[in-house]
Amino acid sequence: MDPSELSQIPLFAGLSRRDLELVSRHADEATVRAGTVIMREGERAMEVLVIVEGTAQVTSEGNVIAELGPGDVVGEIGVAARQPRNATVEAVTDLRVVAMFGPEYQELAEDVTELRARVLAIIAERLADQ
Repeated sequence: MDPSELSQIPLFAGLSRRDLELVSRHADEATVRAGTVIMREGERAMEVLVIVEGTAQVTSEGNVIAELGPGDVVGEIGVAARQPRNATVEAVTDLRVVAMFGPEYQELAEDVTELRARVLAIIAERLADQ
């Protein structure tokens, strides 16, 4: 994904040009069809996704716990903690996402400390809401 497009996504907004270029080298853009389960509770965490367009639903133990849309991040807890997924995420509509896979995300988090801080803040907020 182009660095200028990344700069329009809240997670990446305000990052330096250098950091945006690093993200663009480590992140992939993908399209997900409505009805697709993106992440399944209990499975190995492989990627962090940022929703660019569309809506997703998050469930845990069969209960809906969140509706997510543009700008929201999913998968960050499992990848950062290297633990199985704590929820299932399903695309309600077609989605366009930015994907950062585990090893690439870990490398990126080392190089772009502001990104790591933002993701850790998201994790802290989610854990506080549980």
